[in-house]
Amino acid sequence: MVGNDPTYERTVLGIARALFINRLHVLRLTEVVRLGIKPSHDDGNMELPDHLEREMKQQAADYVLTCLPEEWAPLIEEAKVDWLRPA
Repeated sequence: MVGNDPTYERTVLGIARALFINRLHVLRLTEVVRLGIKPSHDDGNMELPDHLEREMKQQAADYVLTCLPEEWAPLIEEAKVDWLRPA
């Protein structure tokens, strides 16, 4: 089933990416509240320290792997390289 249909593969990767983004957003918001991070005076963004940002991205990627069947893990592992790349 994995990799037989490119449309199905793109759909699953799209769902995986959406799960990643959603989970990352929740994790970031949780840390912003927990740490009491205030908006920057320069741009109004509330940034996590770099080490926490990396950890949140990894946790979000791990979450995606738990949500989808194991046979999709190699494809998701390949895709998450782009997800974890700094913006």
